[in-house]
Amino acid sequence: MASLKVQITAKEEIENPNNVKVITDINNLAIYFSRSVIPYHRDQDVAVKYYKHKGVYAFRKQALLDFYKTPMTPLEASEKIEAIRYQELGKKIKMVETTIESVGIDTPEDLEKAKKYLNLL
Repeated sequence: MASLKVQITAKEEIENPNNVKVITDINNLAIYFSRSVIPYHRDQDVAVKYYKHKGVYAFRKQALLDFYKTPMTPLEASEKIEAIRYQELGKKIKMVETTIESVGIDTPEDLEKAKKYLNLL
């Protein structure tokens, strides 16, 4: 499976639990997704980049069918992030960085923002 991530820098975006954050290894394979701030910026002398998970997935057909047939896993249930199920099953998720922002709708406020955006087109 593959998915998209976009760098975020605004403190309110980083701290917003409606924005799913992702950390990756040096090969851009997802290590973990969370609604919490990850990574934790303990040492202020170390530069940290934060990434928001875009929630757009690329599956092979069989992988999607297998995912559909698998019940929700414990960490997925805790975070309410479906990508975690795939990881808990031992699968890898390749993350591809993009700079394209889009309108995500996770809250009633997001829906209002999207409506305003569409009216501007």
